[in-house]
Amino acid sequence: MKHSVGICFGPAALLIMVAALSCAQAADWRKSGSDQEKIANLVELVPNTAIWMQQMGHRYGDLYYAAKRGKWDFAAYQAEEIEKLIGYVATARPGRAATAQEFHDAVFPSLHEVIAQRDWSTFEPAFALLSSECMSCHVKNDHAFVVLPLPPRRHHSPVLDE
Repeated sequence: MKHSVGICFGPAALLIMVAALSCAQAADWRKSGSDQEKIANLVELVPNTAIWMQQMGHRYGDLYYAAKRGKWDFAAYQAEEIEKLIGYVATARPGRAATAQEFHDAVFPSLHEVIAQRDWSTFEPAFALLSSECMSCHVKNDHAFVVLPLPPRRHHSPVLDE
């Protein structure tokens, strides 16, 4: 005769297990946390500047090749996105706000105008200024070791590969 060993739980034991499982799951700080806890967690989650710089580098290359291929709407979009990323850096990293603003003011008013002209020969010196100002900002922020060569085609873009 086989004996089976089973565990039998009464209603009280089941309630205790359900309560324990509920408590085992962490409370969602986004919903139940204090304002201070929410702010502290959100500040901790803000990406570091290197993340935004990688995105800018990607867009920097797309900006160059979009203009080179005469895809001016895409070039304008890339310039706008780089400008937004500079704004993120200025907001999230107050210690870099001044150099981010200097970079912005030196580059974007003329870059947008040049892109609107839709002319490679006018764009090329504006892109050189963008590159130079990137390096100047890196130097001011103790990152002179981050250099910007002519952007290589590192990835495929459905817009640029047409």
